[in-house]
Amino acid sequence: MELRRTTARAHALRAAIAVLCATALAGCALGTVPYQPSIDSVERLRGAGLAPIAVGEFSVARDATGGTTISLRGNPMSSSVGANYADYLAAALRQELELARLLDPKASVEVGGMLMRNDISAGGISTNSGEIEARFVVRRAGQVRFDRTKRAALSWESGFMAATAIPAAQQHYPLMVQKLLGALFADPDFIAACR
Repeated sequence: MELRRTTARAHALRAAIAVLCATALAGCALGTVPYQPSIDSVERLRGAGLAPIAVGEFSVARDATGGTTISLRGNPMSSSVGANYADYLAAALRQELELARLLDPKASVEVGGMLMRNDISAGGISTNSGEIEARFVVRRAGQVRFDRTKRAALSWESGFMAATAIPAAQQHYPLMVQKLLGALFADPDFIAACR
């Protein structure tokens, strides 16, 4: 009787270990950190004398790296907004415009775009980096007034251990998007197209 209980416990322990190993090998799904608007960008927009702006369609380029997921050491990180990272970018732009009191879904000026590249390298020993690239198009009453690709890259101190590197990459993703939108808002041609 004692032998049967010991054997049953051993089988249960092996099964539990097998489940844990399978879970670890599969990795765990991660989500992006919510976007926080940049105070500098909001102030720049407020002081630029812009007309109200609508946020149009944002899509992912067919051959875009990281359009739907970014691999962080084998763990897929997906956008916490919408179906892909173009949705995250559009939502970030909406937040910036709303805080600057410029967002108007019915405005004749509309900003749309396409995500071209979106990636994070989280495998470094002491530093990691990421880059994002998107094409932005401004239309006024249907006419294209601005069409330009913007890129932002960011690097940060990290650690070799996944428990340090993965959360650091998650925390820096919104900062990379902030930097991309900051580059857009700093372009005098974009500002002129939105006036």
